[in-house]
Amino acid sequence: MRTVLAGLFTFGGLLVGVTLASHYFPKGFGPPWLMGICVALVLFVLVGTSLFVFNKKGYRPSLSSKSSEERITEMESQCLLKSEAFQATRGFQVEEFEDEGSHYFIELADGAVLYLNGQYLYGYEQIMDDPELNQPRKFPCSQFTVRRHKTAGYVIDITCTGDVLQPECVAPSFDKSDMKRGLIPEDGQIIRDRPYEQLKRERLKRNDEPAERRE
Repeated sequence: MRTVLAGLFTFGGLLVGVTLASHYFPKGFGPPWLMGICVALVLFVLVGTSLFVFNKKGYRPSLSSKSSEERITEMESQCLLKSEAFQATRGFQVEEFEDEGSHYFIELADGAVLYLNGQYLYGYEQIMDDPELNQPRKFPCSQFTVRRHKTAGYVIDITCTGDVLQPECVAPSFDKSDMKRGLIPEDGQIIRDRPYEQLKRERLKRNDEPAERRE
C-alpha cells in the first residue's frame, strides 16, 4: 500500500508541476533542454519526499556516512536507546503484504504475546536463495533483546542470545478489512487479552474465509 501511495504522490506531483509550468511559462520560453532539467529536478524532489513520507515505521534509510556501530554508540551516549529483554517459547509468522516487512506473533514465558513487524526483521531471517546474502535464521529465538529509539520508537537492533525457534506456521497476510477493523497490532505491542493459540487460530482461519468476506 505504501508503494502505491508513494507512486501516486510522485505522479500527481509531477502532473501538477508540469501543469503549472505550462501555465506560467509561455511557449518558446527558453531552450527545450531547460524544461527537461526542470522536470528532472522536480521528479528528484518528489521521489525523495515520497521515500521519506511513506517509509515504513521501524525502517530508516542511512542519512550519513557513519557506520551502524557509530550511530548506536552516539545514541547510547545521548541516552536515546531503550532496551527490552524477552524470553519466548514459540512463535508464528504472518505472510508479508507488499514490502511492509515481516510479521511475528511470539509467545512469551509469562503467557503474553509480543507482536513485531517491520523491515528490520529481514536481517534476522533465513536467506537461502542469494549466495551473497545467505544466512541462517537468527530470529525468533528463546531469548532476545530489542533496542529501540527512545523517542521515535523504531527498532535499532535485536540481540539474539537464545535458541532459534522455527515459526510454527505462516498465516495469511493482513488485508484491508483487518485495517478497517483495527486488527493489526502496533510494532512492539504486547497482547495480554488473548492467548497465543487463539491468535494463531484467528489468523489461520483467514485461509477458510471467502474473499468477499474479507473486504
